[in-house]
Amino acid sequence: MKTKASLNEQDYLHSFTSTMTQKSDTIINYVLAIYFLFGIALAFKYDTFEIGVGVGTINVLLYYSAKFFVKKSNFYQYVLSVVLAIFMAQYIYQMHGLFEMHFTVFIASTILIIYQNWKLQIPLTFLVVLHHAALAYMQNFVYTDPKGLQLYFSQVNFDFETLIIHVVLAAVVFFMNGYWAYYFKEHSHNHISKISDEYELENIKLASAKYSSLSANNEFNVFVYRTAQDLKLPVNSVLKLIDVSKGHTDNDKLLTYLEMMRESAKKIDDLVNDIHGKSANRVSN
Repeated sequence: MKTKASLNEQDYLHSFTSTMTQKSDTIINYVLAIYFLFGIALAFKYDTFEIGVGVGTINVLLYYSAKFFVKKSNFYQYVLSVVLAIFMAQYIYQMHGLFEMHFTVFIASTILIIYQNWKLQIPLTFLVVLHHAALAYMQNFVYTDPKGLQLYFSQVNFDFETLIIHVVLAAVVFFMNGYWAYYFKEHSHNHISKISDEYELENIKLASAKYSSLSANNEFNVFVYRTAQDLKLPVNSVLKLIDVSKGHTDNDKLLTYLEMMRESAKKIDDLVNDIHGKSANRVSN
């Protein structure tokens, strides 16, 4: 069974994660808008409207469709990772093989850290490796004419050694960003756990203080109850002695004094009875 402390910690963690996800989604909305508009701007420069508009629109629709239809899941974040990798390939193709545009996927990899999920780097890594390998294959085995369509895929001479170097460097960047995503998540969880422990400790202190106060009050009530009980017997004895003394004298003056003593003793008896009754109720409660 989960303890109250663990439940509180889970509540804090869920609240923090939800808030961070909402803020991250807001940032991604702007990022996707910038990536899409950048593709449109490249279309004007390089006359690749069918790619800039078509692929860009498909990318945006993929992301928001996944987010809409697969609710209460982080699946859309993995779709986002794929979409950002496709944007990289789109830019390279739009700019007639300008391979430096692969830096856009490194920017995307860094942006994905905000979700604090290192696994989002996996689709990026897989697609970049696949893209690089496809470029090398098409350049060396399919489009061999230097003035042909190969320029739309890469301006880099993609031999096997170049492929390995690019893949390794890209993997290093993705690994580092994945590590930072993991680190930020662990740091956030540890921080929330610390706050939860401090909160629970404060509650324990407050409960202990309250218990101590109640315990002290109860001890005082028991003391009053026992004291009142101890006083009842001697007061009753005094009243009986006064009544007996009144029956053994005819002296009017002495009888007056005895009556005054009886009235005073009766007030003490009433007060003791009242204290005894109230303290008895408090002790029983």
